[in-house]
Amino acid sequence: MHNKYEQVKKDFLSGQIQGCKRYFEKHNYDIEAAYCNLVEDDLKKSQKLFHSKLDIDPRANWGLSLVQMILQDVKYEPTYFGIRNFLEIDLNILIKYYKGQYIESLIRYSDYMAYINPECYKLIGRGFWANNMLPAAMFFLRRAKDKFYNDPELHYLLAYIFYNENNIIDCKKSLITCLNINPEYYPAVKLGKKLIL
Repeated sequence: MHNKYEQVKKDFLSGQIQGCKRYFEKHNYDIEAAYCNLVEDDLKKSQKLFHSKLDIDPRANWGLSLVQMILQDVKYEPTYFGIRNFLEIDLNILIKYYKGQYIESLIRYSDYMAYINPECYKLIGRGFWANNMLPAAMFFLRRAKDKFYNDPELHYLLAYIFYNENNIIDCKKSLITCLNINPEYYPAVKLGKKLIL
């Protein structure tokens, strides 16, 4: 049973929703079913399912906040840990299911979320980076630099984008900054070898 759950969850996260909602509903996985309803545009049902689990699952509070940000009507404030644990994953889900309008609505709340958790810009940037949406990633990673300058991963991600844009000068600057913060940050060391730093 557990292996089947893991397979269905994996299918859903990879953008293959067929059969997922039915499975989650049948086995009372309400949070997962709420996500299925979200990507199928039944936001009312999604909200209802998240709301039903508020007292027993921390992801429900985040899920409810997420739907309300999409609807531009926030009544449940996201928590620091909700943003930290779920924002990047859920941005990835929205990208996988081509929910551009939902992403736009969510992004409108980036300053609001950054007030609660300053890592928000980096998490959004990393979500776009992981989906090869590099201009959007760059926008949010640059904003993150103002909040968390001493984060080696942030400078590495910027270096990676500059490298892919063939902007070797800025790539080297970001890599050097990353390695000054953490000389053993492996992805930066590896990229540095390609550039012969």
